[in-house]
Amino acid sequence: MVGPTASGKTAFAIALAERLQAELLSVDSRQVYRHCDIGTNKPTAADLHGIPCHLIDVVDPGTPFTVADYQRLAMPAIDGVGRRGRLPVLQGGTGLYLRALLDGWNLGEVAPDATLRASLEQRAEQEGIDVLDRELRAVDPAAADLAQRNPRRLIRALEIHAITGRPPSEVRETHPPSWSITVLGLEVPLPELDQRIEARVRTMLDAGWIEEVARVGKQFPSVDWRRLGHGYPEIAAHLAGDLSLEEVAASTVRQVRQYARRQYTWFRADRRVQWIEPDLEEAWRRVTMGMISE
Repeated sequence: MVGPTASGKTAFAIALAERLQAELLSVDSRQVYRHCDIGTNKPTAADLHGIPCHLIDVVDPGTPFTVADYQRLAMPAIDGVGRRGRLPVLQGGTGLYLRALLDGWNLGEVAPDATLRASLEQRAEQEGIDVLDRELRAVDPAAADLAQRNPRRLIRALEIHAITGRPPSEVRETHPPSWSITVLGLEVPLPELDQRIEARVRTMLDAGWIEEVARVGKQFPSVDWRRLGHGYPEIAAHLAGDLSLEEVAASTVRQVRQYARRQYTWFRADRRVQWIEPDLEEAWRRVTMGMISE
């Protein structure tokens, strides 16, 4: 179950999982972080209605977490659901995580080089992301598209290229798992989605997001707020006295809207995605048709 943020994926996936007697697996690069509940919009125990949800609360906010880490944890989690005689329902908006799983990317072939990575991180700070993006695009446009200007992904791709002398997309050979899958995408008109995003950001701020950031900052002083995504750096700046609350809200809404459009672009490029309106009966029909056809 994929789609842009605020399209209703989580509630929809929970309803579908109830019908299927399934278990949920989060496909969200921010929900892996413990203590970051409001800002990452994690489902609560009340939301889940007793349905197990895997791959949330995996690491502390100060701990790096990569696509390879997600893949390493997701594969046995999916196998475990199957051994319990249940279906896994994957839901979330981190397209890179989902593609790594469904396409069976090989992400562990090239060991990291600490010195090289530190140098690239320094360049990112001093020269900016645009420079690294252009550099990667010159040697491997496909890898640059996958990186989506994300600093960690750009740095890792350039690191692989520097170590191997080969384009990263060639190094990362794929071994797709032999799963039968149905990929549904929730489609919400952009004007409605924009309204949902603004309402969600305001609700999260009212629900204690600022207090959450303060607690996380106190418990993990070295946390990189950028790793936690939109909203967290702005709230940290607000707590430091650098941004007003209204500036936090406006900046976060703008960033999330931009992110939602990138999600649409990413998932529309995947031909496996069957786009539907948020209609549970239609989702049920698509899933059962997929099961019958297999």
